[in-house]
Amino acid sequence: MKIGIIADLHLPKKEFPPRPEPGKRPEPLPDDPVTAKAKVFYEKAKEEKYDFVINLGDLINGTGNGDDDYMTAMMFSRSMISSTVNTYYVLGNHDAMFIPKDLLLHCSQTLGGAYSFLKDGILFIALDANYSCDGKAYEPGFADWTDSYIPEAQREFLKNQLDREDFEKAVILCHHRLDLFMDDLERVNPHVVGNAEEIREILEKSGKVALVLQAHYHSGDETVFNGIRYYTQRAFFKNGAYSVMNIDANGITLEKEEI
Repeated sequence: MKIGIIADLHLPKKEFPPRPEPGKRPEPLPDDPVTAKAKVFYEKAKEEKYDFVINLGDLINGTGNGDDDYMTAMMFSRSMISSTVNTYYVLGNHDAMFIPKDLLLHCSQTLGGAYSFLKDGILFIALDANYSCDGKAYEPGFADWTDSYIPEAQREFLKNQLDREDFEKAVILCHHRLDLFMDDLERVNPHVVGNAEEIREILEKSGKVALVLQAHYHSGDETVFNGIRYYTQRAFFKNGAYSVMNIDANGITLEKEEI
């Protein structure tokens, strides 16, 4: 399998041309730089026959206007669908803090919540850490991005998925970091999920997790913790950064690329 990995596009507000004079067609506005690079990425994905793309979240940056933010996400998703390369979305904190989840599902059936899919013996499990530590889901108006948590229902979902017997290895998808990442003051970095230690215990106990794909920390990172590789995807909006993941009989490889 050949898979494209992107994250943290932080798309700005979608602008539309002014209403034209009667009888004239509107002149389309040029794409913003991030959207322009995303179109190049999807063209490459199509040309190089990626099996699919994984978007690890923060599709939008957020303006505070729910209608504008929803339109930005919807228009981007629709335009990328035309590339014919299927995309699996993971919900990021900017997405959840600016657009209600019921509207997010109108943009993409796989944007929001926890879900899984099986491809060639590899089970991909997406997690949604857009909850505060008291178990409440993020919603428009919630402002503390450092307060993230994976609630009990998802933890049970994760355990049940890893107990399945129809896959060889699992790849975990999450916008927020799940590895043990400390800041300069030797505290757990705020990009890490509040109950990440509990999630890591579930992953390690299963013995089936080969890789965790995560984002949120824009500089990117790679760690190995108790035998599991954690790969933090660099933000796309900065330099058009993305990764290409190849999965074959020899294992999993990840290559860093830029547009």
